Amino acid sequence: MGKGEIIKKYVYISGLALRENNRGTAALGYGAISFLQEKGFLTNEQTIVEIRECGFMSFLKWTIKRLFRKDRKTTVINGQTWNFRDIAFLRLEKKLAKRIKFIWNFSFLKKIVDNTSLVAAINGGDGFADIYGRELFYKRLPGITFAMENKLPLIMLPQTIGPFEDKECFQLATNILKYASHVYVRDNCFIEKLKEMRVDYEVSNDLSYYMRPEPWSICINTKNAVGINVSGLAWDNHFHSLSGQFTTYPHLIRQIVEMFRNEGKTVYLIPHSYNYYRPELNNDDLKASRELYNQLEDKSHVILIDRDLLSPQVKYVISKMSFFVGTRMHANYAAIFTGVPLFGLAYSYKFKGAFEYNGINNRIAVINNLGLEDVDNVVRNIYEAYKEDVII
Repeated sequence: MGKGEIIKKYVYISGLALRENNRGTAALGYGAISFLQEKGFLTNEQTIVEIRECGFMSFLKWTIKRLFRKDRKTTVINGQTWNFRDIAFLRLEKKLAKRIKFIWNFSFLKKIVDNTSLVAAINGGDGFADIYGRELFYKRLPGITFAMENKLPLIMLPQTIGPFEDKECFQLATNILKYASHVYVRDNCFIEKLKEMRVDYEVSNDLSYYMRPEPWSICINTKNAVGINVSGLAWDNHFHSLSGQFTTYPHLIRQIVEMFRNEGKTVYLIPHSYNYYRPELNNDDLKASRELYNQLEDKSHVILIDRDLLSPQVKYVISKMSFFVGTRMHANYAAIFTGVPLFGLAYSYKFKGAFEYNGINNRIAVINNLGLEDVDNVVRNIYEAYKEDVII
């Protein structure tokens, strides 16, 4: 923001969710605030908003919350207090304002737009793609749509872009990327396409890099600790378009646990995407970790992190490991950004780009449709990587 420039009071971070089940998605929110501040797009005097259109009853409920100021809250991030606000507007007002300029000039929606400096889109870090299906791609676009409809600056925050198999999704993505005022990517996966589109971009660290670990009351012997993140997505093997691709995953994880225990290490099972009270169907790491832990005949030297932790607190646990094996991408990022040696169990191409961008090569095993005969080879590769980094 330029010197002397009038600073509008709202910054809309689309996809911000600090209490999301997926601690990786939450980490993106924590990191987005610090990233935008560092780049000069956000000041501590501004309010971070979530803007949504809704029907009459939902708008009425929001109006009541607004009267009692329950649409506002504050959160301390990296030592600074930030103001947050939830803002709603009537879908009917939007339709009328589009048709009748007189209504637009005096609408609540216009007031929101006039006070919003920009929209910054997170898209789940890897959700600007159709890898998880068209429905999820579209589900993450409301903030982007709001920016484009109201001619507001749009920032695509650091993320993996693509892949796109659906032509309609690819065309829409192209239009969005060409509209955006700033496009940041966290890897090299889509760069050639961006060049073909003549879209300017900047490569940056993943947003979770900007989130500091938050210490809490746990005592870990770092030299002897090995962390394993068990993905509920792969463990349950029924997640949308990826369903049925991880038949051997539970066996693989059990073999990894036994390998490290045989080395005399204490294994920490660290969930990274979970709801402590209401486990998400077919996608809950804590549920999967509990099942694994309960299946072990010998539970000695295996510790299950069975607590409802915030994203910075999970990053702190991972930062205390001597070695880490992760299936969730952002669990791996937590290790990468805190200097913990690691090995990734990959289920999408985002892993390869992320690892290579951070100078880590030959530390990934693709677990999609992994054959039973290949499990021992993966375990062996993990062991070899472990030996390279950790003094036994």
